[in-house]
Amino acid sequence: MLLKYKYKLKPHKRQAVIISNWLEMARKQYNYRLAERLNWFEATRTLLNACPLNVSVVPVDRIYQNIPEFRIQTRDGRKKDSNGNSITKKGDQHPNIVNGYVLWETVQLADLAQTKKLFPEYKSIHSQVLQDVIQRVQTTIDNYTIPNKNGKTSGRPKFKGRHYYNSFSYPQLSNANIVKNANGRYCVNLPKIGLIPFVYNRLIPVGFKVKTGTVIREVDGYYISFTIEDKTVPVEVAEIQPTEDNSKGIDLGLLHYAVTSDGEFIEVPKFFRLSEHRLSKLQVRLAQKSKHSKPWKILKGKIARLHQLIARQRLDWQFKLAYHLFSDVSVIFIEDLQIANLIRRCKAKLGDNGQFLPNGQSAKSGLNKSLQDAALGQFIQVLEYVAWKLGKRVVKVDPKGTSQHCWECLNQVSKSLSERWHSCPKCGQELDRDYNSALLIQKIGLLSTQEEDITSVKTAVRASLTEESRILP
Repeated sequence: MLLKYKYKLKPHKRQAVIISNWLEMARKQYNYRLAERLNWFEATRTLLNACPLNVSVVPVDRIYQNIPEFRIQTRDGRKKDSNGNSITKKGDQHPNIVNGYVLWETVQLADLAQTKKLFPEYKSIHSQVLQDVIQRVQTTIDNYTIPNKNGKTSGRPKFKGRHYYNSFSYPQLSNANIVKNANGRYCVNLPKIGLIPFVYNRLIPVGFKVKTGTVIREVDGYYISFTIEDKTVPVEVAEIQPTEDNSKGIDLGLLHYAVTSDGEFIEVPKFFRLSEHRLSKLQVRLAQKSKHSKPWKILKGKIARLHQLIARQRLDWQFKLAYHLFSDVSVIFIEDLQIANLIRRCKAKLGDNGQFLPNGQSAKSGLNKSLQDAALGQFIQVLEYVAWKLGKRVVKVDPKGTSQHCWECLNQVSKSLSERWHSCPKCGQELDRDYNSALLIQKIGLLSTQEEDITSVKTAVRASLTEESRILP
């Protein structure tokens, strides 16, 4: 099992300067290595309908310029065979170009030695920290060029500005790096930086080993995130059979943050909306200051700290809510919301003369702000994590039709967004619209776990109509 534990660092002034310098040098190295990769990628690509079949797009000597054909191993490899001998040995030759493709990660890792000769300040950075920068570039390029399981790739990688590269990693740390100093204070011993005091507010669990450590810069200081592992602890997902007694359905929204199938209505906290006035006043004052002046930087820090406070308030509240919802049940049914679709901009409307017509985006922008303030997607992730931690279960239900059908008889009762009361003419159900949705989500969730054919409201209605047709003579 892999876990991450995060702690607040309390570096001395000299150590804070070292961390800040390392972050800046790592950022420059990241941008330079990314530029190398993008330049080669673009130089060897062309449009499909303009690709020459008998010659290279650019001269071959330009493609492989400054890239050695082979690299020579400088020491014995760490991997051993069954007899305890190194699989690769000092002096072995390894190709840098295979079938015309450059092994860029290997080439750039080998080029770090030349970087340290040209720029001696990079000698102060731990070698594994620099190697991790190259691995980050490799991950970025892989995400850009290799499709994921859904067949999608990320956008073109961007270069990192000064405020967008905020961490560096030690790929190899251990429990021995957590020690006490002469004053009895807990410190983390980071190579080439020294003993940094930190707030050891949560002990590493017995049996878990520290694997990596990432130093992170945030608005209120520096933090360190440890990746810890215990291979003897299995990663298990609880398999609980849902019933009406041990489960509940939850309908998420903006009028009520959550409405449960047992009749509980939870109000929206609106953390951002409550702090919006303070933010606007600070931003007005910021606009009146000279850019990059000392007062400007002070106000910039206040705005950032306020945003951090809002995010932390929201996350803390969501964790408390998740534990509260799981206090009396073992299974929760929740809508499988596509948040990106909910906050998407309205399509532009064009008139006959080419002018843009009103498309409702001005009203939608206010709705989008409320959706992002509610952070429903983050809450679903928190709910899933809490369920895993407690050995309980979250089941996602297709949200289509959950607000337009009666939970009792599955009859379609069309309602606009402004209509907040559900009144079914078929079975006579009279209740709040969101409460009806929560009951319907629980009902569909229970049916989907018991019958393979039912996965949504649509399939449940179809099954219900089929059953009625069988009963009728």
